[in-house]
Amino acid sequence: MPIKKNPARQELIAAHLTIGFADITAYGTAEAAIDLPGNAVLAGGDVTVLTPWNSATTATLKLGDATDDDRYTSAAIDLKTAGRTALTITGYKHTVAEALKALVAQTGTAATAGKARISILYYVEGRSAFTQG
Repeated sequence: MPIKKNPARQELIAAHLTIGFADITAYGTAEAAIDLPGNAVLAGGDVTVLTPWNSATTATLKLGDATDDDRYTSAAIDLKTAGRTALTITGYKHTVAEALKALVAQTGTAATAGKARISILYYVEGRSAFTQG
């Protein structure tokens, strides 16, 4: 039996969020960052530290969901160092609408500066914006 082609096509959907040191409600607690629809699959993304956190000892970010707090960050991202870190793309499908959660932690004296941008690209299985073929 031949492979059955799927003519449904869609663009990748981009979402982003910029967070600052003062935006965190509770350091060490995962907070909703970006809402995803059911059947969403991340296809790419990154975290860019625009202004390094100036907390005394450490500042890190993990990106995940309610089930796995670091699903998209194989290691916690150092927020004290400016730069871009690609997300770890797993192929995981979010079967229900849910929020990606950012878990920001810091130790030592609290930060008084710091800003990072989370960017993701995703598609939604079963969605079709147009057809091809």
